Amino acid sequence: MISIVTVCHNSRELLPGYVSSFLKHHTQQEIRPDIEFVLIENSGDDRTEEFAQNLRKAGFPTKVKMTENRGFGAGCNEGVALAQGDLVVLINPDLTFLTPLTPLKEAFRGNAWGTAIQHNGNRGINALDLRPEYRNFLTELTQIYRWLYRLQPLYRFAYPVGSFLVVCRTAFETVGGFDERFFLYYEEAELSRRLFSRFGSPQLCNSVEVLHEGGGTQLSSDFMMREEARSMVLYGKIIGKPALARKRLSSLRLLARLRPSFMNRTTYLEAALRETDRT
Repeated sequence: MISIVTVCHNSRELLPGYVSSFLKHHTQQEIRPDIEFVLIENSGDDRTEEFAQNLRKAGFPTKVKMTENRGFGAGCNEGVALAQGDLVVLINPDLTFLTPLTPLKEAFRGNAWGTAIQHNGNRGINALDLRPEYRNFLTELTQIYRWLYRLQPLYRFAYPVGSFLVVCRTAFETVGGFDERFFLYYEEAELSRRLFSRFGSPQLCNSVEVLHEGGGTQLSSDFMMREEARSMVLYGKIIGKPALARKRLSSLRLLARLRPSFMNRTTYLEAALRETDRT
């Protein structure tokens, strides 16, 4: 069975498209008992149950758990704990399905993990990115995420973008799931580091495609950049490279000279580092 785990937060405007695009591409009666949904609702919106009913009426087993918002990784851990499938697919609610998911069963056997083709609107395909310890000024300037999925030898340095992360249950449980010290951002990069160490490089399933433009459930770009900065500092500490965030800051300062849009990220990372220094 495939278990689809989705953490919902302020998602009531997103779930209709999420559910309808899934049902559009999964019409075969015989596959319905083999795909289940686990919806973790952490913003207190009881309307999530309405969308769950639509999935149940179509024949897909669906569970909803109302929980407090302890972060994306914590929500995913709760969802996986409720899931019954051998293959877990962690999917954001601001995602649109473009193909059926059934090829994932063949692509991810054993202890495999990885992702599928994630279209990012007019920005191309954003399925994989370099783990933070391998990113620098040059990789940012070249926007390597746009073509990294084509370079399989580099997968060992990469992680699947968390909007669509596929992992066999045994692999997820073996490495201990998400580190719940992260609230948002880089939790999938840190999990991927452990998965790679234990099970090797991630895989890419080219026969499954989704659309994810990102940012659909967040309160504001300022909120996103602040949480990204805090998680960058935490990531470096967890992997034993506390200077990593300062290296990232140096790259951002250089990038901001070329692209003023990076200035806000620079400001938030400076603030996160000052906060860490005080504690």
